[in-house]
Amino acid sequence: MLSFEGKTVLITGAAGGIGAETARILSGLGANLALCDLKGCDDLADELRDVGADVVTAAFDIRDRAKAEAFIAAQPQLDAIVANAGFCPWDDWDDADWDDTFDRVVDINLKGVINVMRPAITGMIAQKHGKAVVVASVAGRMGGLRASPHYVSAKGGVISFTKWMAAKTAPHGVNVNAVAPGATATAMVDSSNIDPSSIPIGRMARADEIAQPVVFLCSDAASYMCGATLDVNGGVYMG
Repeated sequence: MLSFEGKTVLITGAAGGIGAETARILSGLGANLALCDLKGCDDLADELRDVGADVVTAAFDIRDRAKAEAFIAAQPQLDAIVANAGFCPWDDWDDADWDDTFDRVVDINLKGVINVMRPAITGMIAQKHGKAVVVASVAGRMGGLRASPHYVSAKGGVISFTKWMAAKTAPHGVNVNAVAPGATATAMVDSSNIDPSSIPIGRMARADEIAQPVVFLCSDAASYMCGATLDVNGGVYMG
């Protein structure tokens, strides 16, 4: 049985979907939570506090490095971080405003991850322990089911960045890994028209089916994992 008693976990993109399910599971395992999202996550925080969780929240854009650093610095203890915030428009590279969309996607899905990981990892190295989990995507593994090229590029980049972070931090007692979900029934894929028959398991994932592997990587049970990407995609990609 995993336990997070006395541990604090920070989750970005926590208001819904995979982030919210991760928070719920961690809360049930005794974790203290630091939750952030673009527009805040007060409803989730109230839900978790009602069952006894210790929760702090913030609303900011992870593209804002200063705000990310300030929220992380405000945590008296940080044992794990889940970089979950993401953005996936479904346009193509010949659509209008492509350049602006590309910049936004990369800034959120790649640079935004770096913005939160840099201060979190620095603190974990200093304390000589910690877990960091990046929520990547099957899109970064093999192009996804319908993902647009900017999202594919950003998620491929974040998988490589995970490996770089893992090698840098492992000698200091910090484990950095990633989860690469396939199509998941969240608001992000509402407009994607993904055909479940293209998935060997025959359906999209539930958010909790992605959250469980994320929680595992945050735990002491993952103490010998370093730079791994767990493929949780219903069989779409078998690497």
